[in-house]
Amino acid sequence: MAKGLTFGVMCSGTVFQKWQAEAINLLIQNDHNLALLIIDGRALSQTQDGKPADPAHKYSFLWRAASKFLFNHKEKEKIEMEPGLLNVARRICTVTTQKHSEYFSDEDVNSIKSANLDFILRFGFNIIRGEILNTAKYGIWSFHHDDEEKYRGGPPGFWPIYTNDPVSAAMMQRLTEKLDSGIVLKKAWLKTLMHSYKANLDVLLLISSAWPADVANQICLKGYNPGPPSKTSAAIHKVPGNLKMFIFLLKLLKNRIVFYWRDLFRAERWNVGIINRSIQELAFTDPKVGFENILWMKERSSRNYFADPAGFIEENKVHILMEDYSYSKNKAHISEAVFDPLTSTFSVPLTSIETKEHLSYPFIFVFGENIYCLPESYRYGYIGLYKRNYSEGIFVEDHVLLDHIDAVDPTLINHNDKWWLFFTLRKYSNTHLYIYYADELEGKYKPHPANPVKMDVRSSRPAGLPFVFEDQLYRPAQDCSESYGRRVAINRIVKLTETEFEEELVKYLGPLMNCRYSKGFHTVFGLGRYTLIDAKRTKFNFFHFGRQTRHKFRKH
Repeated sequence: MAKGLTFGVMCSGTVFQKWQAEAINLLIQNDHNLALLIIDGRALSQTQDGKPADPAHKYSFLWRAASKFLFNHKEKEKIEMEPGLLNVARRICTVTTQKHSEYFSDEDVNSIKSANLDFILRFGFNIIRGEILNTAKYGIWSFHHDDEEKYRGGPPGFWPIYTNDPVSAAMMQRLTEKLDSGIVLKKAWLKTLMHSYKANLDVLLLISSAWPADVANQICLKGYNPGPPSKTSAAIHKVPGNLKMFIFLLKLLKNRIVFYWRDLFRAERWNVGIINRSIQELAFTDPKVGFENILWMKERSSRNYFADPAGFIEENKVHILMEDYSYSKNKAHISEAVFDPLTSTFSVPLTSIETKEHLSYPFIFVFGENIYCLPESYRYGYIGLYKRNYSEGIFVEDHVLLDHIDAVDPTLINHNDKWWLFFTLRKYSNTHLYIYYADELEGKYKPHPANPVKMDVRSSRPAGLPFVFEDQLYRPAQDCSESYGRRVAINRIVKLTETEFEEELVKYLGPLMNCRYSKGFHTVFGLGRYTLIDAKRTKFNFFHFGRQTRHKFRKH
């Protein structure tokens, strides 16, 4: 990476919220130089009785009470950073207010310009306008912890729960003169945690702490290539009054009861099926026809389920590898069943890959004369490549593609003479998409400089084999916004190079209707004229109930 950038921070002093302190520390760890603290002079002054000049009593009683006793956000904990900032220059600024906007004096603007900053992080002040926006080379970077296309104003992370919106968002933008029309530098869409406002906002704050360093690193690698300003006409929200807070608290109570009910009493029961239609037909013609003619495997018992199908065709028969999960063992191995098109029957599944740890998502691909399997094995901390042993009819580990990584649902394709490895990581398994690439199948695999290349709970996590239709490459992904594995998103890959990645959502498939397995659908794997899928129902399971109960008692 080229020489780091020089940045300043707008703040109220040297005490920062935890996520803000993390953002500053990550920048410094990535060799970017903090050169100036731009301090709000109002924060240093107090009223005669020692209370802040902007008292909290202007908000509703229920909001104040809930904020004090219920919403103690971990990421908002105060951290004193003075010891690490002793050598950082400081400028105490005053502002004038005009129609809710704040303007810096010419003297302050000129002083900040003289610091030759590349960018400024805004962790202080309010709505700022004027020449201050042009004092740094790449502008002033600010955060909005909501989807600006739906919710302007605040409180952050609150209104998605209030409006039953399954998706919450956060963004980092370069401020412009026009309110809520900043240039989006980073944006993420996450599942709304309906049962906990505290947790919902904490996650939004936490993920955004890495973005200043990510964007600064990208500028050093590729230069500054901003997109167009955001356009939104969403309503501006304010801190809720007592009535809305009362409704909100009732929603939280109801959502928490539903959350624990589902978590304890509704275990997932996945199953694998096959459709006599190609993935191209299912994705780009009326899907209702194909999804009405699914041949399902026979469920083994209430203790087990099958999921994550992948496969290959050999001697006109479809070999299906799948996750074979045991509730009693809380562990899965990879099993193989054979589907015979002449009789429309499945053979009894037999173990194909088994280790001491959990295995799932056995991604299959053919290269040369070999058939390979890339199972998910994040508990081992590496991505292992298995090769088919034809004489014994099993897969044997052949090569480690990536080590020291807890990858989820690894998916490997050969495109434009390079190997591209897609996966998410365990921490943000449903939202953060990563890409590694190599010239040869065995590697060495390099991280894409834009990692994570995408942060979207609706269309990031891999969901099966990418495919080509009309010379365009498409990538199936999971939509986990309403629930885990709710349906499959079909994304068209627009750009895939060593420095760029872009894809666009084309459509969603599922969930399946008028079907026993209508609660979720999260894998599609095309095999010529056939498509393998999985889908789920929910049911009480004693082993699941016992394990979840023990887990919750240990947490508390």
